[in-house]
Amino acid sequence: MKTTLLTFIATGLLYSFCYGQTVKELVKEKNYQEAVKLEPKAAELAAEELYLMGYSFFRLENDKKAIEFYDKAITKGLDNAEVHFYKGLSFYYQKQYDEALKEVDIALNKEPDNQEYMNQKGLIYKYQGKEDQALTYFIKATELSNTYGEPFYWVAAVYQEKQHFKKALEAYYIALEKVPEQNSHYIKTLQNIGQLEYNFTKNYKKSAQAYEQAISRKKESYDNYPKLMKAYNGDNDFDKADSVFRLMKVAYADKKLPEDNMKFGNAATYESEWKGQKLIVYKAFAEPKEMLDISYKIYLLDKAGDKIERVFMVEQTLQMEADDVKHLLCERDKKSGTHITYSYGWKSDIILPAALTDAVALVLDGKLKFGASSNFNGKNSTIEVKD
Repeated sequence: MKTTLLTFIATGLLYSFCYGQTVKELVKEKNYQEAVKLEPKAAELAAEELYLMGYSFFRLENDKKAIEFYDKAITKGLDNAEVHFYKGLSFYYQKQYDEALKEVDIALNKEPDNQEYMNQKGLIYKYQGKEDQALTYFIKATELSNTYGEPFYWVAAVYQEKQHFKKALEAYYIALEKVPEQNSHYIKTLQNIGQLEYNFTKNYKKSAQAYEQAISRKKESYDNYPKLMKAYNGDNDFDKADSVFRLMKVAYADKKLPEDNMKFGNAATYESEWKGQKLIVYKAFAEPKEMLDISYKIYLLDKAGDKIERVFMVEQTLQMEADDVKHLLCERDKKSGTHITYSYGWKSDIILPAALTDAVALVLDGKLKFGASSNFNGKNSTIEVKD
């Protein structure tokens, strides 16, 4: 025992002298690039150092090398649950699921109460499309001592994917209490609560609260801002929705928004339905200044909700008198490109979002006829529709 200890210390001193730091020290500092530079001396490394070398390759996303060093560590006597678990993870990221499962099972045989290991077994099944088996192991993981938290998220996520929305929402609220806030799935939990409260329960206030919490933890998660605006507007809290839009305008000017928002210069602010089809309102960041400038676009989606059927716009018109209409409802025919102007508009710059979709519904119901049409090529852009 003393001889082994002296050898280990001597090896450590050798590496400290030659390279400045040992593998263990470099890994502790998360300096994985420097750690793997010690690979040429692998034959002189102790079992734990070989494992740490493998872990360094793993963190650098070189799973093939990671497995090679985990095997060296196991051969040299480090046959514990942790090394088998990380070997399983490397197989998992290489999509070698059978091998991954074998290694995680070895880890679980050695530490049957490890919640993270049981959760990983569920993930291996999930990413093979075996949702029922995955759910079984996620639930088993939630029954263990809660040292990891993540399986509570995955139970809810599987329910949501299976469209068991009531169970999913209940499970997400449990996950909110169990998943550590520093875990990335904590924010995902809040986002999914926001989505389900919005789409499933139609409880826009609770939806907004969830998105507020998600944004408070990650201020520049701008994908959540339109969802928060839609929830506020759905709850008739228009002032709060406008305040979020102003934040997006600043971020737009600073070129910080997601690609679609920057490309099209607008953001979704409101949703409603017409005969089972979604109507989504997008508001432009730029203020309309001239005739034909667009302040809003309203998209009618197909029944599946993934394609745009019709595109309506609100365009600025020439206001001769204070009492004249300033903004007109228009449409761009998708097939012919014909620009249609309807005899419907607004005198004020302040237009409530529901007033926009109500006006479009009049057109769709055949209660509002167009006043003029023209066929010219203007700016005609399309967007990817998101929740």
